[in-house]
Amino acid sequence: MNDHVYDIGTATTAEVLPLRMSVLRRGTPSRDPRYAEDDDDRTIHLVARRADGVIVATSSWLPRPFPPEPDSAGVQLRGMAVDESLQSRGVGASLLAAGIEWARDVGATNVWARARDTALSFYERNGMTTVGGAFTDDATGMSHHLVVLRLG
Repeated sequence: MNDHVYDIGTATTAEVLPLRMSVLRRGTPSRDPRYAEDDDDRTIHLVARRADGVIVATSSWLPRPFPPEPDSAGVQLRGMAVDESLQSRGVGASLLAAGIEWARDVGATNVWARARDTALSFYERNGMTTVGGAFTDDATGMSHHLVVLRLG
């Protein structure tokens, strides 16, 4: 479990890119950890920081309808990355919970993501449901699925 306390807060796009690069792009053909919407006024980058200010986990959140439900008030989670030395210790779950709370605050009816197949168990343990078939992500070449959490 999480044996340290981490501060959950916000960060700039530039601050989250190094961790995204080291975790999400390692072993993939992509050398670019950016998303087109990173600097959109509606995007928020949530991070977990150690006491010394170092970012150990990141996630980005953008109001956007869940693709199978284009009229839904959804929030898309992107760029979820936890320092590899801290994975499976509760840091990611804490960050995910903070993002879900933010989504509720902005009136979302669901939170969704394009999840790597290797991370599906994390999302499912945290209440999300896998929807539809697998697809290959262009940037990483990895198999992904849509996952969704209904906010009631």
